[in-house]
Amino acid sequence: MTKKPEDLYVFKIPGLRNVARTPPYFHDGSVKSLSEAVRIMAKVQLDTSLSDSEVQEIVTFLNSLTGEMPPNFATAPILPAAAFDSNP
Repeated sequence: MTKKPEDLYVFKIPGLRNVARTPPYFHDGSVKSLSEAVRIMAKVQLDTSLSDSEVQEIVTFLNSLTGEMPPNFATAPILPAAAFDSNP
C-alpha cells in the first residue's frame, strides 16, 4: 500500500475502540469473552501464557477504549439509487 519495503508484510488490523462491546471474538465468533481472546492471542502471537492478573490488566486497558456506541452502529447505510445505475 505504501510501496515502502519495510511495509511489505504489514497487514491492516481493525481498531480496538469498543472492542469490549463487540463479542463474540475472532473471525468465526468462537470466543465469547474478551479475557479468553486475550489469553489465546498471547499464546498464538507471543508464544506466552499470561497470568490471570496480566489478562485482567489488558482487559482493563481494552475496556478503557470503550465509548458511546453511535445510534446507527448496526444499521446499514442507505445508498443513493444512482450508485446501482449501470448507465450513469
